[in-house]
Amino acid sequence: MNETEFAKVEKVANQLKGIVSEEFVSTTLFERIVSAEDTYPYELREREIPYAVVKPGSREEISEILKYANVEKIPVFVRGSASQLAGSTRPHTHGIMLSIDRLNDIKIFEDYNFFECGPGCIVAKVDEKIGELGYFLPVHPGSRVIARMGGTICNNTSAHIVDTSIGKLGDYVLGVEVVLPNGDLLETGTKSMRRPAGTDLTKFFVGGDGLLGVITKIRMRLIPDFKYSYAVVYFDNVRSLTKGVQKMYYEKQPIPLIMEMMDEKTARIGFEVKGMPPPPGAVILFESIGSTAEEAAIKREKVIQSLETENPLLVHRIEDINEWRAIMSTREVISSFLSQSSGMQWKSAEVIPNLKYLPEAAEECEHFNEGLPICGSLQNYLYAHIGAVSLHPGILVPRDWDGEKQREAYTELFEREAELTLKYGGCGGEWGQFSKRTSFFIRRYGKVGYEFVKSIKKTVDPNNILNPGILEGYR
Repeated sequence: MNETEFAKVEKVANQLKGIVSEEFVSTTLFERIVSAEDTYPYELREREIPYAVVKPGSREEISEILKYANVEKIPVFVRGSASQLAGSTRPHTHGIMLSIDRLNDIKIFEDYNFFECGPGCIVAKVDEKIGELGYFLPVHPGSRVIARMGGTICNNTSAHIVDTSIGKLGDYVLGVEVVLPNGDLLETGTKSMRRPAGTDLTKFFVGGDGLLGVITKIRMRLIPDFKYSYAVVYFDNVRSLTKGVQKMYYEKQPIPLIMEMMDEKTARIGFEVKGMPPPPGAVILFESIGSTAEEAAIKREKVIQSLETENPLLVHRIEDINEWRAIMSTREVISSFLSQSSGMQWKSAEVIPNLKYLPEAAEECEHFNEGLPICGSLQNYLYAHIGAVSLHPGILVPRDWDGEKQREAYTELFEREAELTLKYGGCGGEWGQFSKRTSFFIRRYGKVGYEFVKSIKKTVDPNNILNPGILEGYR
């Protein structure tokens, strides 16, 4: 760090210490680097390291930080757990890294039928807290033990949960408290059980990709928990499996809450990790819901009825919750185990086809990286949130590749993802719409769509202070 850069760091840190107490501002090189890294393995560029990391404890402190940043024209990047997978959590330039860690209160108001929580709350802990009172949290990311509520709301992800079963996370958000990029405070939505008709300000921020404000409080409707029934079904090929999913929709069966799949190669790895016998083929596992155990079981049978039209190798109804958790965990350990056992870095894409051509799209995803200049020689694996027709082909990228080659590999992967998703008329369903997907957004919605979003961003953030680079798609 040269003298000019050192002076800038000191100046920014001193200003931040005047807003929050000194213990919540860090300028150590270690924390500045750690707070800027994301899920990608290549090292930070020097220009991506923030001047300082600040951990405000209130919306008022966030407001003052943003007001200061606007005066000095310093970018502010908001930091949760950085588990987002489309590249939106790594800054592209120096600035202030604003951590939401301390905004982690949760309050349950049963008499109003909602709860409120801070954006820094861990998803799994919120689920556990409301679950103790018999309620259900409508989001289930694989990273839920580290993912934070603020990030899930900004992406409006339902993760493993099938959208057509109970909807997206945002369908249950009654309102948010937000600090706008200029420091203004805004509260949206309602404390009623009925959400606004017409213009609903909440919708600018739920699924807003972090472009328009810093969410400081989330208000969500309380949903009574369900009764569950479980099954695992094996097929000798992915095409038959996906045609069974089509039949489930075409025959108007009750859509499961969770419906996952793995091709046989991928499933064998997960089953081996958990000490289970190898699966006889590609795997589909699902969780049906009902208000009673009997209703959940009836719905399970209706789904099985459709899947059986494609002649599965084996249908296994699961009655033991521990057995279900073991089976489900085979799906959830895949990416981490592959990375650990191979010494390489796992990276998946997210291809979202339409229902009509789901089998064809899945077959293409089985050969996802074939013919690609950099990634073509790597091993391809396939798993999916198949009930939501969300396909995740993935590859293992060698860690000993230099940083630039790794960057090129991930760019190649996202370009292939865009090609297939455009072909089948879909869009990113879990990870947000910009950053590494900005070029896809422009191709999918045209220059008019992109300029429309840019105009909204410019209206509320004329200095482009908040999370710059996400909309622009810097890599």
